Amino acid sequence: MGRVKPKVIGVVGYHNSGKTTLVEYVVKALTEEGLKVGYIKHDPKGHGITDREGSDTERLSKVARKVALLSPDKITFWESSSFSPLELVERLFSDCDLVILEGFKSLRSVPKIALGEVPSEGVILRLEERPKDYERVLDFLRKFTRE
Repeated sequence: MGRVKPKVIGVVGYHNSGKTTLVEYVVKALTEEGLKVGYIKHDPKGHGITDREGSDTERLSKVARKVALLSPDKITFWESSSFSPLELVERLFSDCDLVILEGFKSLRSVPKIALGEVPSEGVILRLEERPKDYERVLDFLRKFTRE
C-alpha cells in the first residue's frame, strides 16, 4: 500500500486580515488532537530573515548548496534552490497529515480558506476578515483532513 500524501490547504487574505492568528489556533488545536500539521508561509518579497548577517551559517549559505544548524530540539535548514510549494510539501512534509500554506493566492491547484474578499481561485470556505469563529474553521479542517 502506497503512502497517502498529506492534505494541503491554503489560507489567503490581505495583509493583517488575521491569517497567521487563525493558522496558529488551528495548528495548535489539531496538533493537540494528534494530527501532524505542517506550515509553509509565502514570502514573495524575500523579506523573511532566517539568519543574522556575518554568522557562520549565513556566510556558508552563500557558498554551499545546503546548510543546516542542528540544535537539541530543532533543525534549521537552508538550501540554495527553488521549489514550488507543492514540491516542498512532497519533499519535506510528506510525513504530515495536513499542510497549511499561508498566502500563495495565485496557486491554482490548492483549495483555500479565504479571509475577506481577497480574489483567489479554489476558495472552498470564505470568512470575514479577522474571523472570530475559529471553531467553525477547526471543524471544517477536521472533515477536510479525513476526506
